[in-house]
Amino acid sequence: MNAVFDAESVVVVGVSEAVDNLGKNVVANLVNFGYPGKIYPVGPRGGEVYGLPIYRSVRELPGKAELAVILTPARLVNDMLIQCGENGTRWAVIETAGFQERGTEEGEALEREIVKTCQRFGIRFVGPNGVGTVNTANNLYTLFTLLSAPYRRGKIGIFAQSGGVGLSMAERLCRCGVGVSKFVSMGNKLNLDEADYLAFLMDDPETEIIYFYLEGFKNGRSFAELAKRCTKPIVLHKSNTAPESLTIAHSHTAVLAADDKVVEAVCRESSILRVHSLSEAMAVLRGLSLPPLKGRNLAVISRSGGHAVVIADACSASGFHLPQLDSHIIDYTQSHGRAGVIRLGNPLDLGDIYDIPFYSKLVEMVLKQDNIDGVVFMHVSQMMVEAQASRDLLENLSVLSLRSGKPVATVVEIPFEERVRLEQNANAPFFLDPVEAVEALAIQLKGRKTDAAAGATAGSISSKPLVDINTAKIEKWFSEVRIQDRQPLLNEALHLIELAGIPTVPWRMAEDLDSGVEASGELGFPVALKAVAPSLLHKSDKGAIALDVADADSLRNQWRRLEKISGDITGIVVQKMVPTVRELVVGGKKDPSFGSVVLTGLGGIMVEVLKDVSIRLAPVGTDAAMEMLSELSGSRIFGRFRGMREADLQAAARILAQVSMLMSRFPQIREIDLNPVSLNDEGKGAVALDARVLIEPA
Repeated sequence: MNAVFDAESVVVVGVSEAVDNLGKNVVANLVNFGYPGKIYPVGPRGGEVYGLPIYRSVRELPGKAELAVILTPARLVNDMLIQCGENGTRWAVIETAGFQERGTEEGEALEREIVKTCQRFGIRFVGPNGVGTVNTANNLYTLFTLLSAPYRRGKIGIFAQSGGVGLSMAERLCRCGVGVSKFVSMGNKLNLDEADYLAFLMDDPETEIIYFYLEGFKNGRSFAELAKRCTKPIVLHKSNTAPESLTIAHSHTAVLAADDKVVEAVCRESSILRVHSLSEAMAVLRGLSLPPLKGRNLAVISRSGGHAVVIADACSASGFHLPQLDSHIIDYTQSHGRAGVIRLGNPLDLGDIYDIPFYSKLVEMVLKQDNIDGVVFMHVSQMMVEAQASRDLLENLSVLSLRSGKPVATVVEIPFEERVRLEQNANAPFFLDPVEAVEALAIQLKGRKTDAAAGATAGSISSKPLVDINTAKIEKWFSEVRIQDRQPLLNEALHLIELAGIPTVPWRMAEDLDSGVEASGELGFPVALKAVAPSLLHKSDKGAIALDVADADSLRNQWRRLEKISGDITGIVVQKMVPTVRELVVGGKKDPSFGSVVLTGLGGIMVEVLKDVSIRLAPVGTDAAMEMLSELSGSRIFGRFRGMREADLQAAARILAQVSMLMSRFPQIREIDLNPVSLNDEGKGAVALDARVLIEPA
């Protein structure tokens, strides 16, 4: 993908001399910001822009262009790609709109055309329907928005599905002293998608922090797997969070593993920092732009006592500690005080010290203290006489931070005019709100990755031994069920999970009353009766269950009742009653973005009310399954509780791993739901009491 950012020649297709021509804006940005490569404007009317001739066709170019930027009407894009392909161009940025985002057959047909053409010539492309790309290292700007100045060069890569959001983030980052390394407006992601961009950024030496704004995943599974291996912090703003799958959810698992819950789970598993707004993203990115915080000990230094209290409260809320400052630092500060009325400590209140150059020396001393990991400095100044000294201070604090390798989160409360000047000239990140600064440091501590940590995360599933299942017998099960051209019935679902090695409560399928009585005699009373029918996905909602059936007479009465519930009953499952104290739900579903996922939570009829669940990408090993169980808010009930012994979590973890393997090995499964799974005392196992399986149509 280097050609998208480092091309030595660019053809801009769709250029004219018209004032409002967008292609002309692309050429203007390239020329004005000093792009060193060759620029070939192309437009059917010819002419000249910014001292460059406009060629009437790509075929007229005097040489090959490495990168094509296309801004023609949608109906002409395919022809332009053919010309570019014939000229040897293999990378393109298609900024034209009018494709699938229109929701019309015409737009989709145009997309199919350009995909076919690009496959023919081996062209990879950004877009369509985007605003362009930027590489601040060589001033390769393909944006069709006319910028007044180039972006500040920085170390954050911005990759946004929305051009508007991406441009907003770039501007904000440049106004807070941070800057940008790479920028891509991804548009429709018809060719290059989020996984392609992440793979590139992981090895890009100019990008240290990665920001994605996504409205949907095209290749979520690959994105998640790459994120696990990435040593750079990834910040994800995922919008469009309406749970699309709820409209087709037929199980507890599908409801509980709604689309955005899966995204949250993937972010936790892959160490991605999830944000939910532009302001939150900005705080996180500024925090990550500071030197890494290596511990939770901070020093708070403030010109305002009130602000110092606010920061101290925020530090406590975020789990930071404020160690006592060394005595020589306190004495040094005391010697510069005026009235001697300020109590010195940590936080350190500088309210009666007006010697601004002194602040830099003080911060330098604090940063040298071994048990101080970082500083929050609150600079309050409303006096214009301090303007230049304040500017020098902020620059000095940035230098000290870099030199010490410790973060100094500088918060400014200064006149508006000075803040504007700071936004235009600052060479380091700063904050306007003290609480935001502390929270940014807290997130930085959470989001920093190391090579070792990324390796451990990447191997957390695949490196652990996975359970095995009888693939051959399960394949036969699928072939038999699919012949029926319907969803599996209860007895078939129970049979499937038994084939996968999952223990179930003893059961029999009875097609008539006599066989039901016989089955109950074999199993031993009391028993449970569960009507089996295609229409009874949720049996308890329709009264299609009878529990604690104590004898043959009771069985006959309940059998006759159950037979009347639905006209499509094919039989009744007779199941041994077992006492349950602790119940789990274990399930899996095929997520539209990430593929197979597995879920567990506290089970029973209240599962959708409690919504206490843990989710992972499938498959998981038993170690990861144990982690999932420990993440549940109600996990304390697994221990010794009101006279109960510890639960057999190893047995529950094995069932969870087996379900995950079913989901991973057999993409035919759309949803699987074991609810409840009875969790017995340690050493006594766990068993599934009920099962529901939905499969994809044959």
